[in-house]
Amino acid sequence: MRADDTATIYPVQRATSNGAAAAGVLAAVWCRSVGTSWTLELHEVDGGPARGTVVDWISSGIPISQPEPDVALTPELLGARGMYLFGDPSAGPDTHTRRGIGYACTNAELITLAHLVADAAAEAGVHPVLLAAQWVAAGFSTDDAAGWIRQGVQSPQATQHQTMS
Repeated sequence: MRADDTATIYPVQRATSNGAAAAGVLAAVWCRSVGTSWTLELHEVDGGPARGTVVDWISSGIPISQPEPDVALTPELLGARGMYLFGDPSAGPDTHTRRGIGYACTNAELITLAHLVADAAAEAGVHPVLLAAQWVAAGFSTDDAAGWIRQGVQSPQATQHQTMS
């Protein structure tokens, strides 16, 4: 399932922790400062508010003289690289040359889980991608993790305490 939920803005921290980085999550950003066409930049997700190093870029073929590409193009470009998108404009900078799109990775389950638990994650003040990365890294299936998270369990380690009780 390819997702392009780019209209939702999550009023919580960016997915900038080692958990997201370890899961292969990259920040996706539209850029028009390099070359003659809009470029989809993929940045490492680092531990701070700044975007990390550019690890890859994809040319859209749309001249920079035209407006920013339509959001529907993003999942198509990422999909050609086997990547999935969790839309979140706070993923990158908002400057006159760059605009955040969201978070991308090759793990479809991680992105699916992030979409499934987005509301619960926002209520808990945790970014959905960060939350999903923690559960996927702990080896939980998408359905099991979503069930626990919807019950209010925000950490995979907490499931051990609840199942022992």
